[in-house]
Amino acid sequence: MTFLLFIVSTLISFLVAKSTFISNWLTKWNSKFSAAEKELHKQKRALKQEQQQYSMIDDFAKYSKLQRKINAIDEQLEKCVNTKNPFWTVVLFNYGPKVVLSMVLLILTVYYRRTPLFKLPDFVDLSPFNNVISYPNERNFVSFHFWVMSCNVAARTIKIW
Repeated sequence: MTFLLFIVSTLISFLVAKSTFISNWLTKWNSKFSAAEKELHKQKRALKQEQQQYSMIDDFAKYSKLQRKINAIDEQLEKCVNTKNPFWTVVLFNYGPKVVLSMVLLILTVYYRRTPLFKLPDFVDLSPFNNVISYPNERNFVSFHFWVMSCNVAARTIKIW
């Protein structure tokens, strides 16, 4: 049981510290273009290429007609973007994983506050810090909340992503 608790607490601590990686992935996944948006972008690209064939001064009528079509496509794309409700998706995807994982970690910390994760050998003496490391337990035991706090500090210090 304590080995599983040791692994789970370490993983969740690292995931909380590196939750920006998860939120960036979720944001990219959510902001993918739909089929209609892809088609509109394709039409806009084709109209832009066709518009580049004409001179703005010499072929003003054709050039402006294409520009009006491009503007209409831009308006449709703007409507598609506005329907996605970006404020809530940003809040949900940027802060959601961090809040959920932090709450799981908090619940585990409260529930297993008196559970020692492992015992340090007797020859290891961490004299000034023994009470902090093994707070509700006996000497040379590492408590759950100290381990979670140590994992969070280590995870925030390590620059992986």
